[in-house]
Amino acid sequence: MFKEDNTKEEQNFWISYADLMAGLLFVFILLVGAIVVRYVYVQQDLAQKRAALGLSENALQSTNAKIRQLRKELEESIARLSETEAQKEALSQKLTLQGNEVMKLKDLILDYERSDDEMKQKIASLESNLSSVEQNLSGMQNVLVLKEEEIAALGKKLLQQSIEHQQLVDELNITKVRIKNLTGIRIKVVSKLKERLGDSIEIDPKSGAMRFASNILFNPGEYSLKPGSRRELHEILQKYIQTLLLDPEIRQYIEGITIEGYTDSVGGYLYNLALSQKRALEVMKFLYKSDKTHRELYEKYLSASGRSYANLIYDTNGKEDREASRRIEIKFRIKNEKAIKELEKFLER
Repeated sequence: MFKEDNTKEEQNFWISYADLMAGLLFVFILLVGAIVVRYVYVQQDLAQKRAALGLSENALQSTNAKIRQLRKELEESIARLSETEAQKEALSQKLTLQGNEVMKLKDLILDYERSDDEMKQKIASLESNLSSVEQNLSGMQNVLVLKEEEIAALGKKLLQQSIEHQQLVDELNITKVRIKNLTGIRIKVVSKLKERLGDSIEIDPKSGAMRFASNILFNPGEYSLKPGSRRELHEILQKYIQTLLLDPEIRQYIEGITIEGYTDSVGGYLYNLALSQKRALEVMKFLYKSDKTHRELYEKYLSASGRSYANLIYDTNGKEDREASRRIEIKFRIKNEKAIKELEKFLER
């Protein structure tokens, strides 16, 4: 009896347990269903929000485009306003200048009126003086009649002097033309040099002198040419010298060519004089030895001279430019150049 009761209780327990589990399963299914439904609703809501966000972004881009357009129009308006302000300022200045000109014109009119009154007074005074002069003239006519023969003689003499003066003027004009032709020779020579040398080295446009920086040709305190400078010196210097001496049309006007050496002011005068002389002579010797074909021309026209620290070069602040002062200059002289300059000064006076 007791065993049957236990069996029934055990069966009831399992039935209750099964009902409980069925209930829990049902609740779990409901919970899963609710979660699924919630997830579907959330996804739909999220899709709607994304669509709304996309529309908002498009609207924002459109608004930004409009803002950029408005900003561009604003900048253009500001630019036009600036131009208008500038035109207004220019017009104001122009009106101010015109006002000043009107004031000046008024002053001139007043000055003219004052001058007109003064002129009238002077005319009245002159008329008064003229009447007295006419009286004196009538008395002098008698005296002039007596001197007509003397005046005739003076007229002949004056005529002769006028003829002689005109001859002098003609000769003077011819001399001027000749001097202009001679002075034009230097311009012609400088033009030939520029044409031959091109941009390889700078030529003084007035004197035609050529300049080499000393630090390119020599080491400090030395007078032997640097090995690296010989080729450039040979090419440029030969072109310069041969342009002057090998062209018969140019050579007929050349009196001489001088190679001058210059130093800076560091050291004594005699030391720098000897150094500059040696450097100038070294350049001349190099040219003489490197071109044996034209030695006779070089002997006739070339010379070397040391100038120590004469003719120093100064910078814009008035301070000695030592590097520029150390140099070699090649200069040429036109025949009768000194006489031409003296004649030019005389003709100017």
